[in-house]
Amino acid sequence: MVAFVALCEGFLGIDPHFDLWRHFFTVSLSKRRIGGKEVSMPMGCASIHLCHTRASSYPLMRLSSSNKGWHSQWFYVRDDVNAPLPKYSGCPIEEALESWKWGILTKEKKHITNLLVALHTLKERGVKGSGIIGAYHARRVPPLMAHALPLHRMVPGVSFEGTVLVDEALPPSEVAQRIKEVMEPTNDTSGSTLEPMYPVPGHPQCDRNPGSLNL
Repeated sequence: MVAFVALCEGFLGIDPHFDLWRHFFTVSLSKRRIGGKEVSMPMGCASIHLCHTRASSYPLMRLSSSNKGWHSQWFYVRDDVNAPLPKYSGCPIEEALESWKWGILTKEKKHITNLLVALHTLKERGVKGSGIIGAYHARRVPPLMAHALPLHRMVPGVSFEGTVLVDEALPPSEVAQRIKEVMEPTNDTSGSTLEPMYPVPGHPQCDRNPGSLNL
């Protein structure tokens, strides 16, 4: 999800697009077997997958499938009174809806046609998952936190106040290490073993002009 947000903000120059997300991803429920029966898990029950039939249209991004050691990185989210979290219903979702697998309807696909063309252009220019992940690490943008500027507007001379946790830039070696931590070892990590290929504001090949990609 973080990489998708970075793809939208840093490479397509748009806010995260829910219909585009629905086109590429599906959600499934995970269950565990107790006494010979499958039961729903009250927490950590859902997983997000890239639809295999549409994977060829999405930037190459083989993320690590192991969540080993997640307990050591557990964190809490404060319930902000200005934007409160939904109240827990106490009713777990026990069956996945068929609509979760559909993506968007054919008649709605016309709304993302230009975005799909733009993604094809980005893939031809060599944009991969390692570069997208490197983008938000290089800009020091906290994943999924509210920030004042989208990635494509983080250009020299602009105030990053309210956008990044710290002003100091990470060295390329540290960005590369963070990319490796979330990518499958078998993946083509050429972008992380050398210099991460992330968007550079003002670079001709990373033009954010919507007209250039016909968005």
